[in-house]
Amino acid sequence: MERKITASSTIDAQRLNGMVRPETVNLENRTVEFVFTTGQEGQRFHWDIGYYLESLEVSTTAIRQDRLKKGLSVIDNHDTYRGISNVHGITEEYRIENGELVGTVRFASDADSDVVFQKVVDGILRHCSLGYIVHRYDAILNAGEGLDTYRATDWEPTELSIVPVSFETNNGIRAMECEKPAPESLFPLQITITGEDTTMKFRNMLLKYRDPAKVDGDAAGGGNPAPAPVINRAADPAPAPAPAPVVVAPVAPVASDRGLITTFTTNARAAGFDSEHAVNAFSRGLTLEQYNAELLQAMSQRSVAQTPQVPLVADNRSDHKEQERNLIVTSILARNGMAEATAETRKFNGATLMDLARHVMGQQGFMNPLELSKRAFQSTSDFPLILENVMNKSLAAGYEETPRTFLGLGRRGSVNDFRAKHTYRMGDAPSLLPLGENGEYQSGTISEAKESFAIDTFARLIGFSRKMLINDDMGALTNVPRSFGQAGSRLESDVVWGLLLNYNFRLSAAANFKMRDGKTFFHADHNNLVTGAGSVLGEAALSTIRQKGRKMKTLDGNFMNIMWNTFVFPEELETDDEKLLINSIMATQVENINTFQGKYNFRVEPRLAVVSPTAFYGFTNMIDAFEYAYLAGEEGMYTEINNSTNVDGMEILVRKDFGAGYVDERGAVKSAGA
Repeated sequence: MERKITASSTIDAQRLNGMVRPETVNLENRTVEFVFTTGQEGQRFHWDIGYYLESLEVSTTAIRQDRLKKGLSVIDNHDTYRGISNVHGITEEYRIENGELVGTVRFASDADSDVVFQKVVDGILRHCSLGYIVHRYDAILNAGEGLDTYRATDWEPTELSIVPVSFETNNGIRAMECEKPAPESLFPLQITITGEDTTMKFRNMLLKYRDPAKVDGDAAGGGNPAPAPVINRAADPAPAPAPAPVVVAPVAPVASDRGLITTFTTNARAAGFDSEHAVNAFSRGLTLEQYNAELLQAMSQRSVAQTPQVPLVADNRSDHKEQERNLIVTSILARNGMAEATAETRKFNGATLMDLARHVMGQQGFMNPLELSKRAFQSTSDFPLILENVMNKSLAAGYEETPRTFLGLGRRGSVNDFRAKHTYRMGDAPSLLPLGENGEYQSGTISEAKESFAIDTFARLIGFSRKMLINDDMGALTNVPRSFGQAGSRLESDVVWGLLLNYNFRLSAAANFKMRDGKTFFHADHNNLVTGAGSVLGEAALSTIRQKGRKMKTLDGNFMNIMWNTFVFPEELETDDEKLLINSIMATQVENINTFQGKYNFRVEPRLAVVSPTAFYGFTNMIDAFEYAYLAGEEGMYTEINNSTNVDGMEILVRKDFGAGYVDERGAVKSAGA
């Protein structure tokens, strides 16, 4: 037989695991494809149903696609309570392919999101988890010992999370919900049941979600029926012959049961529990005396649990202080155009730094400004934490807003120490040879070559004195760290482009960087250098460069057929390269057709002109020409408070651990120009 139950607020938001497709990574666009779900069947748990098997129907008719079309937020581990700071990307294009929901994720470029993206690129994070809501199940009840099957035929994706651990055996098995869902996380659900229900759960659901004073078909009942569930009994088909009759528990309770459950509910509410507590006890078959004893025990346990404890109060105070510190930080940043003011930060509008220090310290009445500023910088005050947080955010903003044109042209890495790191390039696998007369296999070797480099530490101090505090110099509090962040970003570009251009930008002098073979990176013997009249930017130079790539060979002398993807030009050639690479004017003559239009990406880097205003460079995605690396765990800019007495106030140490080295000369080409 078939029964349809429409039960309001009986299902919580759920999750289903997926996987990353690392081969689809696009470093320039910061995108990668994810398999959101395959809909694979897996075991679940629900408080009203118990253990059951769930699967998703992956089809255009089953999936509500409004949220997918707008784009799902990509967050960390389903932690939606952290708000927008926990959003690392957004889903874009999606499709249903071979019974799987597949889509593209584009990651943000802020520091936290970049860490997540790089771990995806490196293959460290491979699992994702799709959050979703089920609006309809088609359920097949199993009269035997097996679990019932619930197939979601109307469901809606809500968010996509990057997760550290997959709960799946293949793809699509989520963790079982073992905690009872909160009311605000529940959604309407419709269940169509096929098969005989020989358990108590169908009866329990009716008892829970129907008014016990009114049952469908009971003429003696009184009162208004509950709005959910509405039970539509379809005409039952003729039952199949069975070897033995099955005794099915009655769906509707008898009149005495209805009176008893009303008493259960009244006692539960008097003890401070909801009616669900009474329904649960009634469905377990407890007598009224047993339930009253259980209520007394539950009230005793609740009384002990609700007794105030000192650590809990301390934690709440800590949370309040941290929240207030964050509001003050946002207020300061908003006044300098680096954040958006909110309703919560308005109470700090117009407050000077001295006002904020006095508020944080809880100082009442008048205090000499010099004495107040002295106490504000003490380690026991929260004020240094506020100043440090403002400086850190200003530093990060300056670091992120400064262009780094080398990103995506080489390989990003990390090191655990300051010792030399080796970069290897492998030769070809041995060529396959025919078997000998006796069927013997011949052995072979793989050649290799390596380069090495080490990271270095670059540091400066940012001071904030008592004089700046008394003068209310908020501009210095944000602008100076911001400029240091910009300097950190410029440092990375100086190091990488200095390596490629053989130039020391810190000393403004030519360098003498050599590869392991004793030759410069761009060298005629490396077959990656174009010189002479044919190297001037134009069709002839690009044609020669393309031929260089086609003729590149492996360490064992086999053709590689390299194709260049991105060219980098000095600002003097910017107009000419735009005409050559993106000119879209339709030619009226065949000889004037632009054969290079739209084939290559290009960037403009002003450091190139310091060495040569006419030379330009090409890079390929097939081989990494260079690698840039950070100290593990300290990507971006690292700061710490320095308690030195050199500054009458406080100072922050700004540090960057960074380095770059060659990987393979075949990954880049240089056209020397005139």
